[in-house]
Amino acid sequence: MKLTRGEKAFGAANYILLTLLTVVIVIPFWYVISVSVTPYSVFSAKNGMVLFPTSFSFDYYAYLLKKGSLIYGAYGVTLRNTAGGVLLALLLTAMAAYALAEKRLPGRRFLLLIFVFTMLFKGGMIPTYITIKQLGLLNTDYVLILVMAFSAFNMIIMKTFFEGIPESLRESAAIDGASELRILRSIVIPISMPAIASVGLLYMVTYWNDFFNALLYVTDWHKAPVQLVLRTIVASSSLPPELLEAAGRTPPPTIGIQMAAIVIVALPMLILYPFIQKYFEQGMMIGSVKG
Repeated sequence: MKLTRGEKAFGAANYILLTLLTVVIVIPFWYVISVSVTPYSVFSAKNGMVLFPTSFSFDYYAYLLKKGSLIYGAYGVTLRNTAGGVLLALLLTAMAAYALAEKRLPGRRFLLLIFVFTMLFKGGMIPTYITIKQLGLLNTDYVLILVMAFSAFNMIIMKTFFEGIPESLRESAAIDGASELRILRSIVIPISMPAIASVGLLYMVTYWNDFFNALLYVTDWHKAPVQLVLRTIVASSSLPPELLEAAGRTPPPTIGIQMAAIVIVALPMLILYPFIQKYFEQGMMIGSVKG
């Protein structure tokens, strides 16, 4: 089909706009990578404007990844929290979404209203902190898993997908004697993998990037996630004492450590996202088209 002049102009404007947005997004991260591999003498000679390094040094990464440093322990905590949190969150979200997707559920509208209410009004930081403290969860290994184990928004996404599954499938399984749990596990979950993958990615990014809950509920550095370590490195003018002790020598300039830490923390998500991008795109289209 031949495009009109207006359509060609619109397409060209789209390409220009998207190119500009890409440059705006990529340049800051490229700058971070460049500074992380540039010796400080070169960085200071160019007054900090290093987009294309003329010499390379991986001393900052070697410093952060030195055996026994705080980064390894923080990475382990983050991986544990992310893996355990995503599994628990998906389990709770899928069970709630499956129940609320059943139109015959007594009080369904009222229950859904309660979930939506939590998206608009929250208890607040202080009441939440007091609750966590009274439950004895402060500074425990699983507090960061539990505080983010459910999202009403993600539940509604999954519920919308469940409602699109033909009722005849569940009815036929029920006639054959399958329980609701069996129907959920054997029929609904396999069909709903795009929705589960997209919701799982949302939970994964949430757990991986969380530092504020750790700042509130964790005081032991050995239980701190990697994002809290990164926040301390970037936000302060000096490195955490535990990291200095682990290095055992005079630390390199803080700016290089900050940039290298950002790259190390962001790298796993950058590597993982392309492999699950197609599921994320399918899941985000849930409910956009009805037919």
